[in-house]
Amino acid sequence: MLDDNDLTAQLRRVLRDCRKLYTNSARQLVQRHPHLIEGPPQNFQPLMDDLHRGLLVKVYTTVVRSDGRWTRMEKFVGALMIEHLWDQRLKGAELRDAAENLLQQADQLQWESLVAPFVRYQPLRDSISHVETIVMRLANLVAKCDGLTTPEETVTLHTLQQEIDLALRPPSLPEIESPPQSLAAGHASQPAGGRAAGRANRPASGGVAVRNQHTQGSQTRPAATASNPPLAEEVEPDPQTAEQRLEAALAELDELIGLEDVKERVRSLSNFLRLQRQREEAGFPSMPISLHMSFVGNPGTGKTTVARIVGQVLGAMGVLKSGHLVETDRSGLVAEYAGQTGVKTNKLCDAARDGVLFIDEAYSLVDSGGDDTFGREAIQTLLKRMEDDRDQLVVILAGYPDEMDTMIRTNPGLSSRINHRLKFDDYGPADLGRIFELLCDANQYRLPSESRYRLLVGLDELHRERDRHFGNGRLARNTFEDCVRRLADRIASIVPLTPELLTELTAEDIVVPGLTPQQLDELQAAPMTLRVSCPKCGKRLRTSGRLLGRVTRCPKCKAQFKAAWADVERS
Repeated sequence: MLDDNDLTAQLRRVLRDCRKLYTNSARQLVQRHPHLIEGPPQNFQPLMDDLHRGLLVKVYTTVVRSDGRWTRMEKFVGALMIEHLWDQRLKGAELRDAAENLLQQADQLQWESLVAPFVRYQPLRDSISHVETIVMRLANLVAKCDGLTTPEETVTLHTLQQEIDLALRPPSLPEIESPPQSLAAGHASQPAGGRAAGRANRPASGGVAVRNQHTQGSQTRPAATASNPPLAEEVEPDPQTAEQRLEAALAELDELIGLEDVKERVRSLSNFLRLQRQREEAGFPSMPISLHMSFVGNPGTGKTTVARIVGQVLGAMGVLKSGHLVETDRSGLVAEYAGQTGVKTNKLCDAARDGVLFIDEAYSLVDSGGDDTFGREAIQTLLKRMEDDRDQLVVILAGYPDEMDTMIRTNPGLSSRINHRLKFDDYGPADLGRIFELLCDANQYRLPSESRYRLLVGLDELHRERDRHFGNGRLARNTFEDCVRRLADRIASIVPLTPELLTELTAEDIVVPGLTPQQLDELQAAPMTLRVSCPKCGKRLRTSGRLLGRVTRCPKCKAQFKAAWADVERS
């Protein structure tokens, strides 16, 4: 059993991580994608803070009620949670009354509602695995805080894992350009009991108070969409200076895994724009330039992420007023009825004005036979807006290389306006491993050498057999999520719970989509050579799987470095 100090430290870390995730996600959406937010953007951060409270309440009460007992350590955990949620320290009868109140109100909270922003808002979907990690870490801490796990609690942990997985990954996702009509339903007030009892029957400022648009009707403000963009004054101004925002955007670009050619092109563009601005300030004529672009590459190669960073760069440099990103595809541009596509496309361009309109799979607007009147109307509308609003709108067309090149080459209007082509190459196995490791770092997981090696050989196999539908970054993310779920299943019945159990992905936990555990075993046993490059002198060094993630020394320049991942050479 964890002692009180260890339990307190681990629990408070999970609670802080949950609040940080929700508040940072809210800040990201408000600052970068205000057009997606339902209602006034400034109300979104308090809403997300309420949702984080509701999620913690739901996890705690689900586990506590599983075996019909409320042990001393579970009471201890409950008191720590209430202190985090409402800044109240309760004990005795007050704590019991508060817990009963939480149990009653937890029934009104639904998993789908509590995690809705991470499912509904495309920019937040990268945090889905982080939400799942927090939920399962808290559930395990509550279930095992008293040093044992009852059969009922073990079943609850497995069931909870399945329920949160379904809530975070529903069979169908909403259209990316459409914000949710209601983020959550349910209500949880402050804990009742003692001095809090008088407040138990009315909404509390610190509790979860999430509205349901379907029941409140006209009391709810219409969603901000392409047809109803938010007012500019609703978004709080960014306190950073333009230069600081530019430096932050370029720093984020540099931190991306791989994409060296893309990084160089974006930096070159920012240098060119800086030169033009300096010439204007000095009274010299500047060179007119079209900033519309095409991003070509297979899925999962970071096109959307780079598009967002490009918007931030242009916004920081004053080329665009805000630099926000509006992401869409054919469904966001083409209407169901004749004559409505132009209206729909114009509304989307209005929402993206002063920022970037990113159109994924843009080639789907053109068919080989030329019979798609809706697609042609969308393209003609786009071409007019690209020309009329060229100083206020940047359009980025994205998709597979061959299809995108054909689309632009065969359309004179597009070829004359798209002056920048950025090629996004597939990630190699080592880069996929680095993406996986970034996810581990963000979610506080350790990856020992044997786990790295098993993962690397699996990723290498999929990379060798890849086609144009290779998942790239999505493959790394899906692999990470599968490994976390396998870890959760493995430790569900293990006590005592230790930090290592919660945070270490062992070789047993490593699974790779598309490969069976037996195939991974065979790949690990096959002869192969691993090579790394010294970051100081560039010498290629031979290494082994048991040294991955450890510090090694270059025999040539004597430099020491961490050989986190390696290139695989099959015999």
